[in-house]
Amino acid sequence: MKAKIICVANHKGGVGKTSSVASIGAILASRGKKVLLIDLDTQANLTRHFLEKLPPRIIYHAIREQSDLPIYPIRENLDIVPSGLDMAGIDLELQMMFNRERVLKTLIEPYVNLYDYIILDCPPALGLVTINALTAAHRLIVPMKADLMSNYGLTMMDQFCVKMQVLNPGIHIDYIFFNIYEKGQTITEAIEADVRAKYGDRVLTTVIRKNNEISKAAFDYTDIASFNPEANGAKDFQALVSELENKL
Repeated sequence: MKAKIICVANHKGGVGKTSSVASIGAILASRGKKVLLIDLDTQANLTRHFLEKLPPRIIYHAIREQSDLPIYPIRENLDIVPSGLDMAGIDLELQMMFNRERVLKTLIEPYVNLYDYIILDCPPALGLVTINALTAAHRLIVPMKADLMSNYGLTMMDQFCVKMQVLNPGIHIDYIFFNIYEKGQTITEAIEADVRAKYGDRVLTTVIRKNNEISKAAFDYTDIASFNPEANGAKDFQALVSELENKL
């Protein structure tokens, strides 16, 4: 067993990136896959999806000290490396480090034989933390809304990956999926058509419909599939994970 390291990122915030990581990770774990989630965002929303209290050690300490990852079990087959407010200044600290773009890759390496999937939840910024994630990743998945700003964010991720080739040859946008999707709006359908025309089969067939139950799940410290398996959001993410597993 050697983990597939998946980076989930979009330069545009508010696209449901973190709830997507929580849902995808939890569903993979429920299907018997060993999954490690790594929260790299200062806001620690992924951490708060599963942990009521922030633990004393978070990803910040591992990066700063270049020490073992602080891994906390969530449930069977699902673990998390939490984040917190201390991550706000980590870009500055990374700038002072030797081989600064590969710090995360080095930290992850001892764990790749312990998991089937390691999923990296990135901040909505293209700083050193996201550079570290893209350097470590085997695959890049971009969730997006079918709106203009998300489309700009997708274009920026595409351009950024070109610059990342020096650090991780071959890194590019592997898969895109539409999240918080509202069918029937002219702009939604126009942007979806444009993205599908440009990226072809890299755009997943499954879309995640807008569903308030997904937000409610986060307040209950869990994922949508565990919170309400009958919700549209749960059914959509189950279908999305099946499609991803086939492609990966």
